[in-house]
Amino acid sequence: MEPEFWIKRWETGDIGFHRDEVQAGLSEFWPQIAQNTETRVFVPLCGKSLDMRWLAARGHSVLGVELSAQAVEAFFENERLEPELRREESFSVYSAGPFEIWCGDLFQLPEGVLANVSYFYDRASLVALPPDMRAKYARRLGEVLKPEVSGLLVSLSYNPAEMSGPPFSVSKVEVEKLFGDRFAIDLLSERDALAGNANLIKRGLTGLVETCYRLR
Repeated sequence: MEPEFWIKRWETGDIGFHRDEVQAGLSEFWPQIAQNTETRVFVPLCGKSLDMRWLAARGHSVLGVELSAQAVEAFFENERLEPELRREESFSVYSAGPFEIWCGDLFQLPEGVLANVSYFYDRASLVALPPDMRAKYARRLGEVLKPEVSGLLVSLSYNPAEMSGPPFSVSKVEVEKLFGDRFAIDLLSERDALAGNANLIKRGLTGLVETCYRLR
């Protein structure tokens, strides 16, 4: 999707993808992935996710990237933090406490920004992207993250005949195709997730599977 699409969604409050609770797979599987909590975690397309608070509460510093300044400012307001603001190339960078969020286009993020990242967490980034951008995203992660970096990927799959994304349906086969040449992929769980997504039921879905993977 073009950046304006997501910026408009935040401006109009059309943010059914935002959750007011921590993602279940994060709390269940993160301890298996992050052995060292005093490290930096990369959260792409982070929005104002409460998952960042959860990560910080466990000792991590959090590096987020988000297109919408409104989402970034809402996050810091919710955390009752007054961020410092600076410019870095085409990005506005907000930082306070354990959080640093780069506001701008993920694909323009300077390589060096991720040099000290130890882990990454993708709850809603991959499924927010159409097919050509998913391939670009997977290549980019493989290029800019250090070989020792591992992460948690949360994906969704459903019958695409019932609904057009976002969120897009990304199958296990596609995850393997996108990431298999750069990461070892471990399937951690598959869950029926339809009941917790009333907005997607309204859009016509009759089935939804949430899948968690460890990438390393």
